[in-house]
Amino acid sequence: MSQPYITHLGKFLPGEPIDNDQMEAFLGLINGKLSRVKRRILASNGIRQRHYALDQQQQTTYFNHQMAAAAVRNALDNSHLDPATVDLLCAATTWPDLLVPGFASMVHGELQEFAPLEATSHQGVCCAGVAALKYAATQVSQGQKRCAVAVASELASRLFKHTQFEAQPAIQAGKAVPFDTEFLRWMLSDGAGAMVLRSRPNAEGISLRLDWIELVSHANAHPVCMYAGVESTQGRSWMDYPSGADAAAAGATHLRQNIRLLDQVVQLGVEGWLRLIEAGRIRPTEIDWLLCHYSSHFFRSQIVALLEKANAMIPEERWFTNLYTRGNTGCASIYLMLEELFHSGKLQPGQTIFCFVPESGRFTTAYLKLTVVAGTAPLQPVPAAHPAVATAMPPPIFASQGGTFGSQSGTGPGSESGVTDASAPPASTDVHAELLRQLTLTWLEFERQLQSVPLIRQLNRGEFTLDSYRALLRNLRPQVVEGARWIARAASNMENFQVRSHFISHAQAEHRDFQMLEQNYVAVGGTLTDIVNAEQNLGSEALSAFIFHRASQLNPVDLIGSMFIIEGLGSRLARRWAEQIQQQLGLTRDQVSFLAYHSENDDSHTDKLNAFFQAEWITAEIAARIVKTAQVTARLYRLQLEEIVID
Repeated sequence: MSQPYITHLGKFLPGEPIDNDQMEAFLGLINGKLSRVKRRILASNGIRQRHYALDQQQQTTYFNHQMAAAAVRNALDNSHLDPATVDLLCAATTWPDLLVPGFASMVHGELQEFAPLEATSHQGVCCAGVAALKYAATQVSQGQKRCAVAVASELASRLFKHTQFEAQPAIQAGKAVPFDTEFLRWMLSDGAGAMVLRSRPNAEGISLRLDWIELVSHANAHPVCMYAGVESTQGRSWMDYPSGADAAAAGATHLRQNIRLLDQVVQLGVEGWLRLIEAGRIRPTEIDWLLCHYSSHFFRSQIVALLEKANAMIPEERWFTNLYTRGNTGCASIYLMLEELFHSGKLQPGQTIFCFVPESGRFTTAYLKLTVVAGTAPLQPVPAAHPAVATAMPPPIFASQGGTFGSQSGTGPGSESGVTDASAPPASTDVHAELLRQLTLTWLEFERQLQSVPLIRQLNRGEFTLDSYRALLRNLRPQVVEGARWIARAASNMENFQVRSHFISHAQAEHRDFQMLEQNYVAVGGTLTDIVNAEQNLGSEALSAFIFHRASQLNPVDLIGSMFIIEGLGSRLARRWAEQIQQQLGLTRDQVSFLAYHSENDDSHTDKLNAFFQAEWITAEIAARIVKTAQVTARLYRLQLEEIVID
């Protein structure tokens, strides 16, 4: 196998840039009225310009496959390659012009200068372009193809023409466009990018060695987030309506996005990123350029916050994006970012590029690592944006490496414990930084796995019932009642005065929480006798036994890890659950006060815990114990929720 190289890149952007004030001139006014939410959404996403393959009469100026073909020609024009040498075409899009035939066939049909070749179509959302690139790279690296072209193109604007919405009787009558659709109207735009891949770099200039690609779907554990073809995720397909006109009238052909799930997409993507760090596939200090496909400036701050919490932040001066001038072009976005950076004159041989592409469709994440390499001819020096970092020759494409607590070898994240033996040599990396990274990974994995718990899946699907809520409260009560007890026991065995004081104050704050929970249970039709006498389920028994066992040991500082998980549930998930339960069941705030209270008060407890993670007395051995206790607590807490049976 040989390493594939991206030797040339091209783009196609239809028409002149369109600023925010011009958008409705191209998309049209719905019912002749200006949008009420446009300015708010644009202020959040930060996009100032974009391109549309529409004119001001809302007529399409280029088909999607024509834009893709134009981007391919632009890449080949830059390469001076004979188009007949291309023997593989991989084309990606979210929404092709035709249902049949495949998108790649339509693109190939536009490229009449090409010879007969293998053509593959890749349909999805933001990660479809990465899927096309991965197939092309694999074929080149295996020697199956000599010269491959990967192209990604999007034509979203025609989905948001005013006439698309005015086909609905409700909107004709003056009803507002659903926010999950109008939100996207001010987010998405048009464009195409293309890459040429070969088994050797350019003789002159630079090339990008494609070291590896990771592409992972998490659809098995997550609901649909971005979709089209149904009026709701529980509705019938647009093809099951009596006619296409009936489907349009019902709104089944609109592109929609459940914005309440978007923070989970970001968290899932960052979790995968941290796992690549753990496995030694990428090191933050060696990244010279980070290309992150975030759909809105709003989500950039969330990514930054998670990376900073995990001590894996890449300085923002090393981030590169053109979101603000190109808009969100879906699966073409990462192509257009790489194309602009490639031709910017900023890249230097030896620099490392890391790309991160989260997809909301049904939770897919993609990651790419590339290395800038020089050709055989001498290069004129180009000022670098920041010093180049020399990198060693990487492993074969798609290969993996191991990782461990505080080092880059030994026990990895796939091991039984996930942490290093306490007798191991001192960590080569900062213990506090590694502790934060491991805990962040533990939390993100825990939150992701909760999505597969039947009760939580029922909540996320909008199918929660009063029986479900009562069962949740009944099964949470034993843990809440025992919380103050195990915290007090742990405090009595604690040698560290600061930790002991924190545990004692925390026990005082927790000791009456169960009464609020009981009041909520009675307020939704349960009886006090039932909840007080309810038996612990298997998960609750196991969680209680483990935590009380640890609390009975001398100096059980590792229980900070248990607090990290339990308090994290309060500060990160309780508010969302309270809002979902209140909305689905039509309850008052007082009837979900237990969950709401913890979402508002556990933040202060979490801040105090974070201070302990930076304490001078944290050694590699203590850190490993904290992480393992957090991991066990997370697993047993999930078991507690999995064991909830709804009557």
